Amino acid sequence: MTKKTLNGLSATELASMLQAGEMTAVELAERYLNAIAQYHDQSIFIKITKARALAEAEASDARRLNGTQLSPWDGIPIAWKDLFDTEGDTTTAGSKVYANANPAKSDAATVAACRDLGLVCLGKTNLSEFAYSGLGLNPHYGTPVNPYSDEMPRAPGGSSAGSAIAVAAGLAPVAIGTDTAGSVRVPASFCGLAGFKSSQNRYDKQGVFPLSSSLDSLGPLAHCVDDLIVLDALMRAHAAAPVADVDLADLEFLIPETIVFDEIEADIRASFDEAVDRLKNAGIRISRAPFPIFAEIMKLFAAHGTPTVAEAATFHEALLSSERADEMDQRVRTRMMAASGFSAQDYIRLQWERERLQETAGNILGDKCLLFPTVAMTAPALAPLEADDDFFAQSNLKALRNTILGNYLGMPGVSLPIGVDRKGLPIGALISAPFGQDDRILAVAKAIEPFMQIAAKG
Repeated sequence: MTKKTLNGLSATELASMLQAGEMTAVELAERYLNAIAQYHDQSIFIKITKARALAEAEASDARRLNGTQLSPWDGIPIAWKDLFDTEGDTTTAGSKVYANANPAKSDAATVAACRDLGLVCLGKTNLSEFAYSGLGLNPHYGTPVNPYSDEMPRAPGGSSAGSAIAVAAGLAPVAIGTDTAGSVRVPASFCGLAGFKSSQNRYDKQGVFPLSSSLDSLGPLAHCVDDLIVLDALMRAHAAAPVADVDLADLEFLIPETIVFDEIEADIRASFDEAVDRLKNAGIRISRAPFPIFAEIMKLFAAHGTPTVAEAATFHEALLSSERADEMDQRVRTRMMAASGFSAQDYIRLQWERERLQETAGNILGDKCLLFPTVAMTAPALAPLEADDDFFAQSNLKALRNTILGNYLGMPGVSLPIGVDRKGLPIGALISAPFGQDDRILAVAKAIEPFMQIAAKG
């Protein structure tokens, strides 16, 4: 098995190879650990758990020999965003402030669920400090560079930057991130991956460092939807991942003509329209119409701020008022300090309106799913973002604009790769469904994936 074929294989394919005896779990873990050690960018992982990975792989091989496998993915390596507690390791949340915090006493609930079903922990990946950015920059541990970069180093997307690049660069077959405003779907789009943002209550968030308690969701990044489906089950402590087949003739998408196409790059629009044409040719019904709920959300944010700002600033209140605030990424600190003018009335109004709009969106969509570009731009160059805080802020807002709408409405969503722009930078399309329809959106993503990826491979 060459390095090239290893990098191109999905976790589902690797699991079949393990089962067939083509390699051992230890050999697989060692290949990924060696790839991590030899990779030119050492900012992707904050912590590499080599001893744990090899011990877990050895235990997996022993189970396979005696026929006591814990799941079909027993022995598959996985990487975790460094918001998830792993026993004996410090959870930094991407911040220098927590670099020397006490090690976690136990695994986070989802880490434990995957461990108990045989997955092998490679380590913890880099992220925007406190998960508070859609671009993935980190001044403390370095900014992972997008592997699709041209002559200019490009942003990875955030905040789950390291998780996305670990998969895209072949350093892990799958990885887990979090998504509060787009932090799984944006890096999935920037890095040519499939990324699943769950409904907020899909997984147990015990042991996961929070950003915004009402908006935080968890989700996997992978090469294909099949891997997302299996990971979704494993994270909920289910060894099997049954997903109902979807008849293409029963599918219907609504393309909202409100907000999501504003200031969109021409290559993204063209690639998206080509993907839509392929779906139509496959017999899928697609309509275009205004979606005024999106405009209402943006007006609410302009008038009252966002719940994320209020909740993040409250969680970090002690830090923000301490001397250690100077150690923070000042772009993150500035955004959190914007909550100083946030009132209780603002917060309550946002939550009231959220409930109303969430219900309204479900009533409008019915059995339809939303379909639109994940991000209005491809991965921007890093240097201008690092040099100009105002430009960073503007770019960050644009990167998160399309995805934050789904978080506010509680929508599960899957970003799928659909092509590349003229510079070879990946483009993603996002499908979303009303709150709680996670199983359905994963099934729909699986059904349409072959038509979406034609452009990505072409």
